[in-house]
Amino acid sequence: MELELYSQYLIWFFCIALVFGALANKANFCTMGAVADWANFGDLNRMRSWVLAIALTVIGVGVLEYLGIIDMSLTTSVDTSTPPYRFSNFVWLRHLLGGTMFGIGMSLASGCGNKTLVRLGEGNMKSLVVLLMISSSAALMFFTSFDYDLFLQWMNPLSIDFGEMGASGQDIASVVAVMTGLEDTDLLRLMVPLTVGGVQLVWVFMSPEFRKEKLLIITGIIIGGLALLGWYLTAGPEGQVLIEEIDFMDEPPYATGAQSVTFIGPTAHLAQYVYRGFEFTYLSMGVVLLAGVITGSFLYTLIFRRVRLEWFVAWDDFFRHIIGGILMGIGGVLALGCTIGQGITGFSTMALGSFVSIAAIVVSSMMTMKYQYYRMLHDERSSLDAFITVLADMHFLPNKLRRLEDL
Repeated sequence: MELELYSQYLIWFFCIALVFGALANKANFCTMGAVADWANFGDLNRMRSWVLAIALTVIGVGVLEYLGIIDMSLTTSVDTSTPPYRFSNFVWLRHLLGGTMFGIGMSLASGCGNKTLVRLGEGNMKSLVVLLMISSSAALMFFTSFDYDLFLQWMNPLSIDFGEMGASGQDIASVVAVMTGLEDTDLLRLMVPLTVGGVQLVWVFMSPEFRKEKLLIITGIIIGGLALLGWYLTAGPEGQVLIEEIDFMDEPPYATGAQSVTFIGPTAHLAQYVYRGFEFTYLSMGVVLLAGVITGSFLYTLIFRRVRLEWFVAWDDFFRHIIGGILMGIGGVLALGCTIGQGITGFSTMALGSFVSIAAIVVSSMMTMKYQYYRMLHDERSSLDAFITVLADMHFLPNKLRRLEDL
């Protein structure tokens, strides 16, 4: 069986990533940066740009699925989805712990998977080290029993299997249909994303300040559109043909199936591609995405002369980024995605796991930033004092219990 159709998909995904990398570079599109702006300055503009991308993808997927243009049922199976966002077995602990690990990791490593690739394209060698750590730790989770031995063997028994209840997946519409006895799941799968996406859009554009940020608005629209295009390509008519063709191939390409923009799983694919001696069948769409984002960022940097050569300033900076990369690799695989893979692509499927993952990422990232802030201001005080103060700041503890103050 020839790989012509698959090769076309690789080209499409490279083009998607090329635009993504250049645009993310120009607009400084970064979820960790958005969280930092919110935590440190109360500035929500970059957060609104990210949510705008989410909202448009959510609404787009809902409409296309309702019209039968894309088949999102593919995302309920490990055989036809990368990753299976709507898998009926809701292992909520993997999303909670994985998202927390990822959020801490991206704060320590100065950026999520997307930002790491963009910075690497700018010439930042710190990001190369972080990418190597993400790739190696993600590969450890993918291709060994590490994920099961350390995590899933005790998480799986605590999971909620919606399939046993009669639901076709863990997306909100399927769960609501089972809980309420409603039979028109298709209509629910339209109404839920329209409602969620609509509320997000209202929040995004209710800010007069954000409405003046043309670049951030354009960035959110285009990135949301790119994620939607990824779903159309792989879960649309041609994508279903590709999946069917692969079933009859003697050596099918690796990690095909319904998918869109995501970055952590593909780093494991990259490790495997290199290990396999760059065999074409291991050149996954995810690997092409990584290459495209780096290339897009590099071309933008080259054209506008924004090269930012950077290396570690001290050993503690080096080890902090090493730890951050490892946490992102392990946590990202456990959570089935990163700030893009779950935050935009996964969220658009309305899967419960995506909601848990992204909430854990944002909360843990903000807590880590605040902790680092208080440790920097009060280095003579204990880590416990800083941690308790962070919990008070985040309203997990009464404010009267806070032990440190801003200077």
